[in-house]
Amino acid sequence: MSEIDPPNLPAAAPIQSDSISHVPASDNDAVQTTNDVRPMVKTRGKLLQRVIGLLITAAILVWMIKPVVQRWDQVKDRIWETSWPKVLLASLMFAAFLFIFRALSWRRILKGFGYRLPVAPATRIWSTSELARYLPGMIWQVIGRVYLVRPYGVSGSICSASQVLELVLFLLANIILAVGCLAWLGHKMFHGASSNLLLVAIGLIPILFAIVHPKVFYPLTNRVMARFGKPPVARQLRFRELCGLLLWNLIGLVWQSLAVWLVVSGPLELQFTKWWVVAGAYSLAWCAGFLAFWAPGGLGVRELIFVTAMDLALPPRVREHFADPKVLLGFLAFLSVLLRLWATTGELILAAAAYSADYRGALGRPDAHGRSPAPIRTPVLV
Repeated sequence: MSEIDPPNLPAAAPIQSDSISHVPASDNDAVQTTNDVRPMVKTRGKLLQRVIGLLITAAILVWMIKPVVQRWDQVKDRIWETSWPKVLLASLMFAAFLFIFRALSWRRILKGFGYRLPVAPATRIWSTSELARYLPGMIWQVIGRVYLVRPYGVSGSICSASQVLELVLFLLANIILAVGCLAWLGHKMFHGASSNLLLVAIGLIPILFAIVHPKVFYPLTNRVMARFGKPPVARQLRFRELCGLLLWNLIGLVWQSLAVWLVVSGPLELQFTKWWVVAGAYSLAWCAGFLAFWAPGGLGVRELIFVTAMDLALPPRVREHFADPKVLLGFLAFLSVLLRLWATTGELILAAAAYSADYRGALGRPDAHGRSPAPIRTPVLV
C-alpha cells in the first residue's frame, strides 16, 4: 500500500485495534465496564436476598419467643415437666425413620438408575448432605451429595436427578398426610394464612403426581441433562415402583408422627387417639419449611406453621388447660423449638452411626467398601 493517498480519494481513517469489532474504543470501554458491573450487581442481589431472608427468619423467631418471655411465670412449670428421656427416645425413633425411610429410599432410587451403592456409604452421604441444608443457600445440600458420591462411580447429574426425585416423593407424601389429617377441619377451624396454605397443599398434590410420573419426569430430566451436555438417565423406575416408594414414605411419616406425639403428648396431655393432630400439623409445617428457600433448613418457618396449625387443630379438652390463649401460643412455640432440637438430635445420631460404620469412606481411603477403584495410569516412556 502506498504511503501517499491517491489524489481523488479521501484519506483513510487510522485503524485502531478496537475497530476490528466495529465498535469505537469508547464504546468498548463502556461494554467492559458493564461486564465488570454485572457480577457485582448479581453478588449484591444475592447478598440482599440472604439479608432479607435472615431478617424474616429473625422476625418469626422473635414473634414466637415473645409470648414465652412475657408469660414465663405461667408456662415455666409445664416446660420443666418436659420428659427428656422421652425426647431422647423420640430422637432415636426419628434417627431410625431417617435411615429406614429416607436414606434407604434414596439408595433404592439410585439402584433403579443402575447404581448399587452400599448401605453404609449411602447413609453417610445422605445424612451429611441433609445436615448441609442448615448452611445459607440451598445449593450446598445438592453439591455436598454430588461431591461425596462421586468416588463411588455415580455422576453428578445422576445424583442430582435421584435427589430431586427423592425430595419430590417425600414432599408429596408430607402433603398427602397433612391434607388427610387436617383437610376435614379446614372449613370449621382453619382460616387466614393457614387455610390458604392448606389449599395450596391440596393443589400441589396433582401437580407433584404429574411431575414424578415417568412420562414427565424422565423426559424433563433428560432434556436438562442434554442442555448441559450430560448423558440421559438410561435406566428408569417404573410408575408402580415410584408409587411403592411413595407408600413407603407415608408409612415412615406415620412412624415419625408417633415420635412427634411422644414429645408433645405429655406437656399437652394429648391422648393417643389425637396423634393425627400432630401428624398433620408437623407434616404441613415441614412442607412450608421446605418451600421457604430463604430460611436454612426451614428455620423459623416450620416452627411458625406448626404453632399456627396446632393452635387451630387442638381439641377443646386440651385448650381448657390454658386459661389464657396467649399462654397456649407461647407454650406451643416452646414445643416447636423442642421439636427442632429433637429432629437435629436424631439427624446427628444417624450421622454418627453412619460415620462409624463407614469410617474408611469418610477418610477417603481407597479400600472403602463400594468405592470405585482409582484408574491405573500407564507410565509414559520417553
